[in-house]
Amino acid sequence: MINQRVMKIFNHELAIKRKSPSLWLLFIMIQLLLAVALFTGWQQFQHSVKTQTAAQAEVEQQWQAQPDRHPHRVAHFGHFAFRQPSALSFFDLGVNAWVGDSIFLEAHKQNSANFANDQDGGTLLRFSELSSANILLTIWPLLIIALGFASISGEQKSGTLRQLMSMGVSFRELITGKSLSYLLLSVVFILPVFILSLILASNAGATLSSEGALRLLLLFCVYLLYCLFWIGLTLFISSCVKEPKQALVLLTSVWFILTILMPRILAEVAHNQYPHQKRNDFELAVKLDNRKVGNSHNPDDPYFNKFREDTLKKYGVESVEALPINYKGLVMQEGEKLNAQIYQKHYEQQLVQFAAQQQFIRQFYWLNPYLFVRDFSMALTRTDTNHFLEFEQQAEAHRYARIQKLNQLHTNEIHHHNDRDQKVDKSYWQEFEPFHYQSPTLSWSLRTFSWLWILPLLIVITLFIVLNSTRMQRRVYATV
Repeated sequence: MINQRVMKIFNHELAIKRKSPSLWLLFIMIQLLLAVALFTGWQQFQHSVKTQTAAQAEVEQQWQAQPDRHPHRVAHFGHFAFRQPSALSFFDLGVNAWVGDSIFLEAHKQNSANFANDQDGGTLLRFSELSSANILLTIWPLLIIALGFASISGEQKSGTLRQLMSMGVSFRELITGKSLSYLLLSVVFILPVFILSLILASNAGATLSSEGALRLLLLFCVYLLYCLFWIGLTLFISSCVKEPKQALVLLTSVWFILTILMPRILAEVAHNQYPHQKRNDFELAVKLDNRKVGNSHNPDDPYFNKFREDTLKKYGVESVEALPINYKGLVMQEGEKLNAQIYQKHYEQQLVQFAAQQQFIRQFYWLNPYLFVRDFSMALTRTDTNHFLEFEQQAEAHRYARIQKLNQLHTNEIHHHNDRDQKVDKSYWQEFEPFHYQSPTLSWSLRTFSWLWILPLLIVITLFIVLNSTRMQRRVYATV
């Protein structure tokens, strides 16, 4: 309960921190670093939007400007699918720099995304790009440690804790006052970057919907919870050791384990336990399976020999020349269907492995809130692996529909006799809709977390329950 003694401790702690020039210097430096990260992220976001918008317009212009052509040539002429960055991607870069943002769509083949720095990199690893989220996740906890490592152990060593006891101040009041002061400092520290993010996201080029504002509010709440975790942990360790130097060493060691060492070890273990195929191996497996099923470009292929017999029987004719439609177009449709089915089978196997890797990491949310906040932040800003995989699936659905529409033109508008020398009118190209990436909703983005957000909350609550317990008070006061 907040009473007059708690408020005095609160004000006294703030006054001490305000008089520390070194902490002021650190505070200002990190604020400047946050501002630089936010600005560079925003510049990168604007550049990506501008570049992709121009590229999309050029691609559509080239598609529609095609002359009269054979539909199968158009299928190999191809098209592009672009994934524009989300309105909050400048705050948390996530995996954006490590996966592509455009896919070339063509017949018989599912291409990987282009412009990826490391297509086969472990997507569960946290990357070292400068971003506001990365600074809040890794740098700000160090400042909390610098603020509070001597909060209790320092009071013990200087003898002021004995004086507070003689004045009737309980350990619970001491912890509450100091916690409130560090919480206020955390709010003062992180609030500007979120206000600036809201302003930038509302600016031209990043239309911020009500859902976008809700995402930003949830981001603020989860990072505030993250600050509470480090405040509680700092006060707990400071209460358990007698020397401030010991508290500092122990806290920095815990920080290194939780934010640097543990995420990388878990990512490697997850990848080794649930390995996914690299892109080249994946494409080779799809190609080999396609060869086993049938080759639509081979006239003597066993599968398509049977397909020809079934087609002739269906239409009641003796030869493909007697069919009312172009048999070659039917073969292209069947071949594309087989290819898509095989690709989807292998792709779903990849998704199972990715999901298993992520599930393995989620098992440690209760032990390390850093993992939860990192993943939750990327999900809210639509920069995690799941959103990229959703883009790939949307692009593949669009590719398949587009190619099959061209194959239908081949079947119905091109005669079997002298097939290759024929063309269809260029007006048909105007009937094809461009690719529009549909950004997932908030509920979709957070569907994998379910009740998992309770785990870091329970950790924070447990920390403060232990800190405010009678046993902790007796333990600390016994050492005075």
